[in-house]
Amino acid sequence: MKSQPCWKTLCHPKSLSTVLQQQFNKVGKVETGSVALPAIMRSGAGGPESFQMGSMPQAKQHITSGQMHRGHMPPLTSAQQALTGTINCSMQAVQAAQASLDDFDTLPPLGTDAASQAWRKNKMDESKHEIHSQVDAITAGTASMVNLTAGDPAETDYTAVGCAVTTISSNLTEMSKGVKLLAALMEDEGANGQQLLGAAKNLACAVSDMLKTAQPANTEPRQILLQAAGNVGTASGELLSHIGETDTDPQFQDMLMHLAKAVANAAAALVLKAKNVAQKTEDSAQQNRVIAAATQCALSTSQLVACTRVVAPTISSPVCQEQLIEASKLVAKSVEGCVEASQGATNDEGLLKQVGVAATGVTQALNELLQHIKQYASGGHPIGRHGEATDRILDVTENIFSSMGDAGEMVRQARILAQATSDLVNAIKMDAEGESDLENSRKLLSAAKLLADATAKMVEAAKGAAANPDSEEQQQKLREAAEGLRMATNAAAQNAIKKRLVNKLENAAKQAAAAATQTIAAAQHAASSNRNQAAQQQLVQSCKVVAEQIPQLVQGVRGSQSQPDSPSAQLALISASQNFLQPGAKMVAASKATVPTIGDQASAMQLSQCAKNLASALAELRATSQKAQEACGPLEIENALSMVRDLEKDMQEAKASAEEGKLKPLPGETLERCSQDLGTSTKAVSSAMAQLLSEATQGNENYTGMAARDVAQALKSLASAARGVAATTADRSARNAMLDCAGDVMDKSGSLIEETKRAIAKPGDAENQQRLAQVAKAVSQALNRCVNCLPGQRDVDNAIRTVGEASKTLLSDSFPSSGRSFQEVQAQLNEVAAGLNQSANEVVQASRGTTQDLARATSKFGQDFSNFLDAGVDMAGTSQSKEDQTQVVSNLKTISMSSSKLLLAAKALSTDPNSPNLKNQLAAAARAVTDSINQLITMCTRQAPGQKECDNALRELESVRGMLENPTEAINDLSYFDCIDSVMENSKVLGESMAGISHNAKNSNLPEFAHMQEALEESVQMMKEAVDDLGATLAEAASAAGAVGGMVDSINDAINKMEDTPALEPEGTFVDYQTTMVRTAKAIAVTVQEMVTKSNTNPDDLGGLANQLTNEFGNLANEAKYAAVTAENDEIGSHIKKQVGELGFSCTGLVTKAGALQCSPNDSFTKKELIESARKVSEKVSHVLASLQAGNRGTQACITAASAVSGIIADLDTTIMFATAGTLNRENSETFADHREYILKTAKALVEDTKLLVSGAGASQERLAQAAQSSVCTITKLADVVKLGAASLGAEDPETQVVLINAVKDVAKALGNLISATKAAAGKPHDDPSMLQLKNSAKVMVTNVTSLLKTVKAVEDEATKGTRALEATIEHIKQELAVFNSSDPPPKTTTPEEFIRMTKGITMATAKAVAAGNSCRQEDIIATANLSRRAIADMLHSCKQAAYHPEVSKEVQMRALRFGNECACGYLGLLEHVLVIILKPSHDLKQQLANYSKRVAGSVTELIQAAEAMKGTEWVDPEDPTVIAENELLGAAAAIEAAAKKLEQLRPRTKPKEADESLNFEEQILEAAKSIAAATSALVKAASAAQRELVAQGKVGAIQANAVDDGQWSQGLISAARMVAAATNNLCEAANSAVQGHASEEKLISSAKQVAASTAQLLVACKVKADQDSQTMKRLQVTFALFTLCRRAAGNAVKRASDNLVKAAQKAAFDAQDDQAVVVKSRMVGGIAQIIAAQEEMLRKERELDDARRKLATIRQQQYKFLPSELREDGQEQ
Repeated sequence: MKSQPCWKTLCHPKSLSTVLQQQFNKVGKVETGSVALPAIMRSGAGGPESFQMGSMPQAKQHITSGQMHRGHMPPLTSAQQALTGTINCSMQAVQAAQASLDDFDTLPPLGTDAASQAWRKNKMDESKHEIHSQVDAITAGTASMVNLTAGDPAETDYTAVGCAVTTISSNLTEMSKGVKLLAALMEDEGANGQQLLGAAKNLACAVSDMLKTAQPANTEPRQILLQAAGNVGTASGELLSHIGETDTDPQFQDMLMHLAKAVANAAAALVLKAKNVAQKTEDSAQQNRVIAAATQCALSTSQLVACTRVVAPTISSPVCQEQLIEASKLVAKSVEGCVEASQGATNDEGLLKQVGVAATGVTQALNELLQHIKQYASGGHPIGRHGEATDRILDVTENIFSSMGDAGEMVRQARILAQATSDLVNAIKMDAEGESDLENSRKLLSAAKLLADATAKMVEAAKGAAANPDSEEQQQKLREAAEGLRMATNAAAQNAIKKRLVNKLENAAKQAAAAATQTIAAAQHAASSNRNQAAQQQLVQSCKVVAEQIPQLVQGVRGSQSQPDSPSAQLALISASQNFLQPGAKMVAASKATVPTIGDQASAMQLSQCAKNLASALAELRATSQKAQEACGPLEIENALSMVRDLEKDMQEAKASAEEGKLKPLPGETLERCSQDLGTSTKAVSSAMAQLLSEATQGNENYTGMAARDVAQALKSLASAARGVAATTADRSARNAMLDCAGDVMDKSGSLIEETKRAIAKPGDAENQQRLAQVAKAVSQALNRCVNCLPGQRDVDNAIRTVGEASKTLLSDSFPSSGRSFQEVQAQLNEVAAGLNQSANEVVQASRGTTQDLARATSKFGQDFSNFLDAGVDMAGTSQSKEDQTQVVSNLKTISMSSSKLLLAAKALSTDPNSPNLKNQLAAAARAVTDSINQLITMCTRQAPGQKECDNALRELESVRGMLENPTEAINDLSYFDCIDSVMENSKVLGESMAGISHNAKNSNLPEFAHMQEALEESVQMMKEAVDDLGATLAEAASAAGAVGGMVDSINDAINKMEDTPALEPEGTFVDYQTTMVRTAKAIAVTVQEMVTKSNTNPDDLGGLANQLTNEFGNLANEAKYAAVTAENDEIGSHIKKQVGELGFSCTGLVTKAGALQCSPNDSFTKKELIESARKVSEKVSHVLASLQAGNRGTQACITAASAVSGIIADLDTTIMFATAGTLNRENSETFADHREYILKTAKALVEDTKLLVSGAGASQERLAQAAQSSVCTITKLADVVKLGAASLGAEDPETQVVLINAVKDVAKALGNLISATKAAAGKPHDDPSMLQLKNSAKVMVTNVTSLLKTVKAVEDEATKGTRALEATIEHIKQELAVFNSSDPPPKTTTPEEFIRMTKGITMATAKAVAAGNSCRQEDIIATANLSRRAIADMLHSCKQAAYHPEVSKEVQMRALRFGNECACGYLGLLEHVLVIILKPSHDLKQQLANYSKRVAGSVTELIQAAEAMKGTEWVDPEDPTVIAENELLGAAAAIEAAAKKLEQLRPRTKPKEADESLNFEEQILEAAKSIAAATSALVKAASAAQRELVAQGKVGAIQANAVDDGQWSQGLISAARMVAAATNNLCEAANSAVQGHASEEKLISSAKQVAASTAQLLVACKVKADQDSQTMKRLQVTFALFTLCRRAAGNAVKRASDNLVKAAQKAAFDAQDDQAVVVKSRMVGGIAQIIAAQEEMLRKERELDDARRKLATIRQQQYKFLPSELREDGQEQ
């Protein structure tokens, strides 16, 4: 046998890479020849080798030195170039990460208390988890590179390779950060952090080396890449061992490598067998194929070994397992290829058998490897006897339930079930025998006995079912027995089941946290290439939220693993898992939305894969957490109590550390942040407590446990925040007070949870309920004390006490004078008032800053208030009268109250800086302080001597200013020049008076000052009159000023009247006026915006808009007057009026500018002023809205909530559209079960919100606002989760999706109505009608929520979901009927046509309902329910809207509403009958469906007739042929009148004087044509009246038995009318052309005859169905007599005009013919020729005449062939 050197490399997998050296292109053609040719011997890289002739030397590893010449390399493709760029960037990132690992992070000083120790432990756990997950990703990416680069370079997916490279570099970068922190923590605890840094550097170096070898242009052997990949795996394992995260034992890894090598050895054996096949094959092509297949097989096994080395340390990761499985698949594929090549190359059965045996060996080795991987993937723990038997029991019982109706299958499954329960009983007995604890042994034996008894019952039931296979009763018994056995199994194996479920949850949580970490790293890496920054920002935000949740999830996993039997640790893991689901899902959605916007394909693919992995992990986490919660749920109350007691101990330990000076803040904690967290967590605790009390009152243990868990979680946040505040507070007493108060909160909360347990045990015990309320009150007080311990809060409390103490002086009855002058006291008061006002502003600013700022500001405010109050008391003592003194003291009390409110608002805002309502309250309190100070200063100023005279003068000047701004009337008889003289004369007096005022004021000569003031008043009055006259004279030039001035006056009058006391008592409440004012204020804002728009486009419209603005403000001011009267207190009322007044002044400015811009549309300066005025008005509108909100925050919150609910309903409508269209698809592989519990939980919470909302109507505005906001938040959550649940049903079941979404839509609508009812009932007494409406709305709300719950529970039950949908539809129709029958008018109106269109849906729905009643199929029932809901609702809405149309009479309205109600009730009866049929189907019941459907059909007919009556005489059906005929008649008359007008405008053309007779003829033509046109128009109008009479008499109608005949008659009438109009138009055109000399007389004659003929046809068409004795028909005949003078005695002007016209035209034609000069030729030949030519022309004309006649006959025949016989002329038939 000849030696084959090329097989040397195939025998050893490690040297396989040399075979593919330089094989960058496929082999094209191979030359045949011997491979054992003489060769030149050279020493190899390893030195000379010994060899023997005739045999192969021992296989050794081949070493290749040097590099290939680049000139032999093919050029890189674009994909390879992109990969090169990705690798280069990644190498730079890896090198940067490697350089950052020179030193670890510096930790801040940490304490020794429990919180500090927990922080260290948690940070270490988090860092280890992150590093582990990142190392997993690095090894998985490395293995992916090995697998992806295994084949032909031309077929390599370089984008996927780039994705793997990006994954490696991005995770290594993030890993370096975690390693530095972990190394610092390890050093802090005495471990060697430098070793960890060294291991991380080694990994980075290994990754860098591997990336170098992965370059597409690299010429090194592939074995170098495999070796470098193996080094990455080794370095990864060393790093994980340093952090203690090696979660696979060495034996497992050794076995894994051993199995991989076994695959390689088996593949080597296969290669040898393939070699034998190749040697025996003579066909070179087949030989080469075998060689190539064997080479690929050896290469794939080599890659498998390398891949195993890479992922072995991280085999716990699913992505690493996937890569190893992928490498195994490549081996299996190559083995198949090798076997196929061998079979094609030879028929030698012996050789093929050897190949088959070798291939089987490879397959077996692969199976063993995969089984080893699968064992670890399942958790590495055997299921055990309990687990296997339990699983089988649960599965088989499910099969029995689903096999109902098939007795044979049920019995077969029962046999399997009996065997499984027997195994479980034996396993439990064996456990009992081996149990040393007698109590536990007794429990196990008792459980085994219960299980055995349940099994015996099931066996008996199975026998009964087998004996009676057709008996439904026996099958039901078997089902019930199986259910009992299932329950017994759960009870017997409860602990084992729970342990397995928790173990699965731990694994799912680990994978979810790891997948989230990978997604975050991918998102950060993709940021640089994202083209959409908005999408990237959204992704980053979602990543931040998830990053905050990952530590809690990791801590939950670690706690559960370290304490496997601790219920507290298990529940903490469940809670963390459930809290992780929603933010994780949002990050998945954000990632998917961001992927298309990422420019780098590798980064996009990485993010896409990470998002996909995270979605899968979340689905698994959701399923496992739900199952674990079901198993561990009853322990939640005890766990919550345990958590609270542990928190209390932590507070005690923190206080002990603080006493020793060892309490240090945790990293990142600051006083401001912790204070804010404390305020936020306090609210969370209060909310959770309220939920706990509500659930405990109802006695629902499950929901109470969940609420207790929420309380414990909120208290945990509170404890952490309290510790942080204490650690960051320097004051020792403040620190101790904070910790004491926090400990007190924990103590009282623990007592509350204990009382809750007692209340759950006895739900109706009044004593327990009372004790529960007392403990809850104690918790609330403890929370308030805790908040008051905040540094800024203490200073605010001190300031409030200072204000209170200082204000006690105002309670005195006497205020002695200080002895100082009034001017001195007033100056001092002004000074301290300015200081107090400034301090108030500083308090507002400081409440948004740090606690130190707030402390300083409030302390300063307290001191300034004391100074101000002292000065105020001095002013009271200086007052001249008792009345003035009383006013000063009253104002001082108002300032004291306003100051206290300001401090309280600042205190509240400092604990919750993000609350918009608190910000508004603080701003309002600050304004109140300023206003009250100004009021005091103003009042004190008025008390000064001479001040009254000055005030009178100022008021006089103010009134003068108003007259000067709008001088429109004369006030005396002076002329223009007399006015000028008067102005000049009085100006002198004014100047002298002003000088006297100044002089006497300086000298304090007050009596003389008052005298000068009188002279000033007289001068001012005279000057005012003169200026008014001057203005009135000059105002004549401004024509538009009067209109604008009137608007300004109207606004001013409205402002003034607003201050007047209302003459009548308010008819409504503050809520009513508030709602109206909000609507009006928004309308003003819209008008203002439109004015700005018109100022640029059409300034002429500004006048109308200004008038509209004036009217709107008048309405607003009138409402404000009553709103102020009905407000909660006078302060709110005055504030509202003040803001409305300021808005009015701004409106006057805008109106003025609008008038100015109308006069000068192109004045840019005026335009800018108008825009600025509009801006001020809009700003004032916002102030008005803010004042209304401050006046009644609760009702304003209700208004906002109602608007939000409307948006939710609109969103649900859109979702229903998507579902109906079949495009509402599920995400991933989620099921409805994933969402069911959350839907039920959220719906339950909504019921509680409903109770709070109803009770809030009679409570404070604060509670009402909270209830409204909470309800909106809950309905939003409910709508979202129901939409997700509907989507999870799949687009293949759209009807069920619509049923589910309709159910939550009903809830949303009911909530909207409830919020509106609550708003209306707020503040009303219990016997008010609005309270009854509120109760009814609450009942509807509860009904709809209950319906939703039933729908949710039945949505997956194929047997009942249709029935449930029909029940929900019936309830919905009843509610719609209640709204329909109410007296409230609809929000809008519609047309009768829309109403008629909506009735068509009733017909379709009725047919659908009858079909569903006959078939009783659930699919048909669901479709009927959805269609019925939509059809009835649309009909009722359109019926009421059309009935309330302003043009519909009261009688017709009542008729339409009555028939609408009957139709809905009839259809409701049909649906209820269908429901009865579904529940108890019978033939008799189905026969009754026809009667129900006939009743509905009759109601629909009545409805349509009512709609016709709504239309009246002016509303018609545009498709009715009769209507078309009338329209054509009216159109013909209009066309004729237009033609007549055109004739009137015509004038004869001018001709020379000698043509006088022609002029007379043309005038005659025009007059005749005018007469014909006028007469024809009258005839057509008469025909139209006759046609309308026929319709009124019922002889013609759209819905009659002779509808076809009517259509033919109408068509004839239409044709005749069109012909009359066309003929008249032609006549006018012919007349026009004739007088202009452009047409022949023959055309004019023909047109006139055609008019006469067409009018005759019109008369015939009208007479076909007419009553000959009717007045209308007589008028028509009289009119037509004008055209038929030859047939009737009376003369007719039109006929005469026509005859005259024809005669005149004929005469003109004959005259013209006579006047034609014919020159006769004298010569014979010429004369004959002339005769022949004349005869030829005559014959030609005769032929043309015949042709024209035939053409006319054809045209008439075509036009009239559709007419009835009575309309055809001359008996012509069609």
